[in-house]
Amino acid sequence: IILNLRSRETNLHAAVNSLMLWDGHVSKRLVQILNRYGFCTSYLYQTKAVESISKDGLKIARHAASDPEKLLLLPYDNFNWMQTAWEASATHGNISHDQVSALLVILGLPEGSPAGEARRLAGVDNFLQTAQTRHTLPPDRALEEILPTAVDQHIFADNAMKHVSDILCDFIEGFGIHRKELPKFWDPFALPEVKTEEYFLPTFDQEQSSTRGNMLVIDHYFQRILRIPKSVFEHQNFFLLGDRLTTARDRAAQDQRALDRSEDRIDHLSSFACLSGIMHLVMNEIHNIGKNAWGGSNKDAVSLLTLRDKLPNRNNVNLRKIDFYAWLRFLDVILRALVLRGAMVILHLSDTAQLKQQKLSSSAFRSLCSKIVTQFLLPSIDRLETEEVKTLLGSTESGNAVLLMHDLMTIREMRHSIRHGHPERMERMIKYWTPMFYAGGGFNYANESMELLHNLNHDWPPDISPILRGGMLMNNQGGPRKYKETDIRVEQFNNTIKSHAHGANARPGLLEKITPAIGHIQHLTDQILEDLGVYVEDQHHAHVQQHKDVELLLDHLCKSKIFEFDQDKVSDHNVVDLYRTGLQRLSGPDGGHAKHLRRHILRSRTRHFNEMPPEQPGQLNTPQNTPEDESNTLKGSDLEELERLDRELTIDSERPRLTLLEELDYQMRWGVDYSDDNVALYD
Repeated sequence: IILNLRSRETNLHAAVNSLMLWDGHVSKRLVQILNRYGFCTSYLYQTKAVESISKDGLKIARHAASDPEKLLLLPYDNFNWMQTAWEASATHGNISHDQVSALLVILGLPEGSPAGEARRLAGVDNFLQTAQTRHTLPPDRALEEILPTAVDQHIFADNAMKHVSDILCDFIEGFGIHRKELPKFWDPFALPEVKTEEYFLPTFDQEQSSTRGNMLVIDHYFQRILRIPKSVFEHQNFFLLGDRLTTARDRAAQDQRALDRSEDRIDHLSSFACLSGIMHLVMNEIHNIGKNAWGGSNKDAVSLLTLRDKLPNRNNVNLRKIDFYAWLRFLDVILRALVLRGAMVILHLSDTAQLKQQKLSSSAFRSLCSKIVTQFLLPSIDRLETEEVKTLLGSTESGNAVLLMHDLMTIREMRHSIRHGHPERMERMIKYWTPMFYAGGGFNYANESMELLHNLNHDWPPDISPILRGGMLMNNQGGPRKYKETDIRVEQFNNTIKSHAHGANARPGLLEKITPAIGHIQHLTDQILEDLGVYVEDQHHAHVQQHKDVELLLDHLCKSKIFEFDQDKVSDHNVVDLYRTGLQRLSGPDGGHAKHLRRHILRSRTRHFNEMPPEQPGQLNTPQNTPEDESNTLKGSDLEELERLDRELTIDSERPRLTLLEELDYQMRWGVDYSDDNVALYD
């Protein structure tokens, strides 16, 4: 303490302690008290230190962005911010700000990549070589390559057996001896267990719910924050992961004629490739399954509404607003109960107490897991009825349980692949979910999934596609099984920003000053806690156990005779087989995939003919259609629409892209000089 009192502002220990207190959201008064004892610096010094770290952090981010040996990904999202309005006005109260938060993520290159590999992979010429490859294929083949193949179905069945084995070992003590024998999950493209390189960028007081707002956000971060000159975008591609500007909405942005007049590629989204947020896909699939299996006045024994009411303290599980983690825990309880109920039926057990006392040999245990998957998870309702396993035709309680168990297993497989950093398994589940979205009425996310899968398998170069797929996951801790969705990392960033702003009275300018420092101070705190062994002690906490909830649902399933097809009951709840129904509705010349291809052609039009091969006037730059591929041909009405849009473009081509007030506002706020020294590496 005496040493700290000698130099409160220059002592490194006091400065580090002060930053750790800021990261821990310690109040201003407590910081002042600890400063009097010499434990940390003053509150004024703390705020200046955070602001200084933010400035340095932004410089480091700009330096990383200017390095041509790195592939850049910009994940961003918005969050609602309320500022108290003290002045007397007609709108006295709160002023709502739609803030945008963003990260700069450096995508990992394969080991041993030569110098200049990142520039080559992200080059515009590299992407033009495979652009619109999906339209050069017959539509049926293009659809087939974005849906689960026979190999995918076999691997999913094998992984489902591993999940079933893990569930049985968790619940039944006698099966625990088989845990060491369980095969490991494997992915040929597994991501390395290293920390993802990321930088936190300042917030931006701008809405991004429209295409216009998204364009302003992209321009702001790439040109005004990272200070990348426009000339770089003419030969280099960059990558985005946004909640609002998704891969499907990227096509819709081409319809905004006011944004598509500039000769610069950055002004019409030509130098960006959009990735999808996996967390949002998972959340919408949860909602999709929930709508299908929820039930109402027609609910049965396995309707989600019935199962929720059997459990205590689950009122936050509803369809109006999806509580992400509450739904994940709820669906996990249901899946575990269904697996255990399947084991009881196969072993001919009538009571859960008998199940807990079971002991099987290794071969018998593997046979049990295989039977659960093949009898109660994989088969379709038609197959069960054809093989006369299911004697009652139509919708029944046990039939609905089979459909529910299959859908919930896809959720578990997706979450497990994310946590372990297995992008190939993750993409396989997106292939399963694409028809499920379409059958459940989630057409936006069905098109989102089709766009992403076509990009990964067809329209993006095969040498960079695995890298971009891995960019949808990130490991911010650098440990095993620590991967998470990139978009959920941005959501957590939003919560951190709000917690550091000390209430709703903070101005947007304050958020811009503190956000670049958050990542560096978090890393400092984590490193100190790890070096002191605090993390090791903190890890000895009890994990969330749901055994009691599983037992409650298992007893309910036993009383309802679920999976006992000879005692099955007719159900008024008509649950849809999402996967197989979606496959049927996507296929065919008038199916969802054919509509997706036609929409993609229409929205891929461009008014920048220097980017297109020479072609006869009035013709769209699309690959030559074969006689067998008539679905790729535009109708006359579509061509007339394109010609009309081109005439409108000629009439109002002199209209400025930005108003004078917008330009003045940007210059007054940011004063950007594109001759910054940080971009010298691009020359």
